[in-house]
Amino acid sequence: MLDVLGEKFISVLGVLDSVVSVVKKTVAIHPVIDRYVRRVWALLVESGYNAKYSTAVNFILLGGILEALKDGGWSEETRKAVLSFIEDEEVLNRLNLESMVEGIVEKILPKEVREKVRRGR
Repeated sequence: MLDVLGEKFISVLGVLDSVVSVVKKTVAIHPVIDRYVRRVWALLVESGYNAKYSTAVNFILLGGILEALKDGGWSEETRKAVLSFIEDEEVLNRLNLESMVEGIVEKILPKEVREKVRRGR
């Protein structure tokens, strides 16, 4: 797969590790994006891949990165859509609030309770 990415991808991202980085932070995802990620996840699983939610997120992110690296970058339509999302303060504030609440819960609830809550989700 790295051969497909090419030197341009490697030079933009720097040194590539063969080890996956596990980020133990909460990431708030817009409901529309979550639905899209879940659809991609289902398609990957239905296609026979041993995919997880994070696999689908990385799949989508890689597609966005590769599109941006093409000559001319993102299309004008994609650029406008992404910028309109970033400029929507109401959505961004809601996502930031959800992230802050999750952070507070992580600090308040004992580890055993957090694990039970996660398993129940």
